[in-house]
Amino acid sequence: MLQPTTLLINDPSIIKGLLDGTLVRYGSVIRYAAGTEKGGQIVKHLTEVPGILDVLKLLPASPASPLIDTMGHGLTYHKLMGLDRKLTGITNQLFGIEKTLSSVMGLTQIAAGASVLNLGVSIAGFAYMGYKLHQIQKSLGHLQQTMEIGFTRVEAGLHHLDNKMTEGFNVVIKGLNYLDDRLDTVSGQLAYLYLLVQDSRQKQESLAKAISHLHQAMLIKEIATLKAELDDRTRFPNESPRQALKTASSVRLFFGSEAMKVTPELNAELMLNSDIAIQGWAVATATEANLLLEIGHHQDAKQLLTEEVSKFKQVAQRWADHCLNQDNKYLGTAYRFDAPIFQDYITSERIERISQISNSDRCLTLEQIQHKKNEIEVEFEMSYSSQKYDQNWINQQIALAEYLDTLSELSARLDTLQDFAALCEAKEVKSSKELLPDEKSQPGLYLLPF
Repeated sequence: MLQPTTLLINDPSIIKGLLDGTLVRYGSVIRYAAGTEKGGQIVKHLTEVPGILDVLKLLPASPASPLIDTMGHGLTYHKLMGLDRKLTGITNQLFGIEKTLSSVMGLTQIAAGASVLNLGVSIAGFAYMGYKLHQIQKSLGHLQQTMEIGFTRVEAGLHHLDNKMTEGFNVVIKGLNYLDDRLDTVSGQLAYLYLLVQDSRQKQESLAKAISHLHQAMLIKEIATLKAELDDRTRFPNESPRQALKTASSVRLFFGSEAMKVTPELNAELMLNSDIAIQGWAVATATEANLLLEIGHHQDAKQLLTEEVSKFKQVAQRWADHCLNQDNKYLGTAYRFDAPIFQDYITSERIERISQISNSDRCLTLEQIQHKKNEIEVEFEMSYSSQKYDQNWINQQIALAEYLDTLSELSARLDTLQDFAALCEAKEVKSSKELLPDEKSQPGLYLLPF
């Protein structure tokens, strides 16, 4: 029997709490804000209806863009909330309220990669995860092609430089022709060694490329396997989920292993492969857990999530600590993104999410946070700052902020999926479907019975 659900925009108390700051969104739940009497306690769970899928697909596919369009996400979210007047007939006044809500819920600047988990756990969620996996695969191919073009240009530049250097060496060699013939013998030996080194370097580069392409092919294969299973599940939702569970488990183990074995490093190709593995891990974990909840295996879902969420958080924190500690000690914090040079690119909600996966920031008091901000302000006012922290550095930081935001949001979504599993068990439902809105419900975000 379906439990009654409430459209978010129809609950004034939740809206008021989000607007005045006593409530906050974390992953797929709404909680009392830290510092309040019930700080951290869950107020409501969030989910969506299948009709929201087409709107979600409008979100950008690649989390690599350094200059994310905040307003674009806001407008997309307004459509996601069912605020298009052609669909809902919501008044202009209510539209204004929801426009503000998209900000206070922390949905105006979430890295696109984090949207692979959606806000819900319905069959539409499976379809959307399959869609996102396809987008990830396309992005991977596009980035590889772009990188190869870039490498070709660099190689051409190096050849040009090599030719110039060769001309210079020829001039020098002409001036040394009077040396003893014994030097000719040495020169010949050096030339031989040079050829050996060149041959070795070319072979190493060739081997490295082959290994990289093989690794990416393995990632794509696993993505394709899971996507095919998700597509099949969407087409035949009433079939036994056993094969889908088996596939999700296999893909989860593969991607989890790939994500955990990577040592964080600011290397484009390594970060790309790691990002694909992490997102694939999150999707596969969410898929497996949702399928278990759908057939009433609450304990199995809880055990799975307990194990995977702990490991996922460790990976997220490891990346955060590495990325945030590349500069001097004053900037080794997520709150460096609060500096004026980032105000047009990084919102405060993104900074707050990143701080949640930073070991040095997560438990800071308001006084300690302000102290860090003061130190950062002084650092950026130093005479050397304009040269040391130039536009290239700023662009890199914007990209890192989005990368870390993805990890934080995915971590929160998986974390709150544990809460949903606990809710299913507490309600003693035979299937998680009993807690979700039916397919005839109006598109939008819903508050689940709690």
